[in-house]
Amino acid sequence: MAQPSHVPVAVKELALLADEILYLAGDVSVDPTWYTKRASLSTIYAAAELFQTTDQSPDFRETRAFLRRRLDEAADLGGAVRSAGEWLGFTATAAVNVLRSKGARI
Repeated sequence: MAQPSHVPVAVKELALLADEILYLAGDVSVDPTWYTKRASLSTIYAAAELFQTTDQSPDFRETRAFLRRRLDEAADLGGAVRSAGEWLGFTATAAVNVLRSKGARI
């Protein structure tokens, strides 16, 4: 699957794998996070698989540690994005309310 001619098939298989993993994990999202979760998981999976090809540790311990770090980073990033979105929503609502209080028709 690493051959350039097999990239479309490999990407399709990776997308199906990520979809299956998240489905089995109980993901029932029907919003844009459906796409971002699958893209994130696909990226992490591919990176871990590539890391594993050079892992010489017993029972692939280094690969497991690598995978745990990537999953933790993804969770932290997701929390930061949610927090930024909430802040932006509150700030926009406050700005609209200030403008309305000044007589703007919004």
